[in-house]
Amino acid sequence: MSTAILAMPRVLAAVRELLVNDAQLTVRLSTAPTALGGGPAIYTEGVVPPEARSDYLTIGPFTERSESTMGDGPKWGSHLTMQLKLVTLSADVGMNLMTLDRIVALLHFAILDVADYTSSWAVLDVIVDAYEETVSGKVLRHYPTLWSIHVGQQP
Repeated sequence: MSTAILAMPRVLAAVRELLVNDAQLTVRLSTAPTALGGGPAIYTEGVVPPEARSDYLTIGPFTERSESTMGDGPKWGSHLTMQLKLVTLSADVGMNLMTLDRIVALLHFAILDVADYTSSWAVLDVIVDAYEETVSGKVLRHYPTLWSIHVGQQP
């Protein structure tokens, strides 16, 4: 097995796959534009298309630091932090929190299938207080969550 240099793109793909494959979550999300392949509206932070409709999720930004060791356990690895955020026009706080609840149920202590890594898991760090911004006269509500992701490889 080759050593993966950067875990971020692999973690992004694994988290997105986990979220996209959950019917209880995706029924709460709008559909991505056809030009982007359709499906549940889950985007990478910074590349949300202008035609995106709420409710949608953004994944990222990430941080990554090495957790490589020559001791017991995985020999090469990384610790990542990841933001996962619900963006919505809905003022229904209860419904918005139920969407966050589903995300937490899916990801907190989840074992992730990250390419090129033999072990990987996610843990919720914090749910950040919601905030609002006005874009083109519409009030968008943001519900950020911050996650710790650990990935490792056996020699």
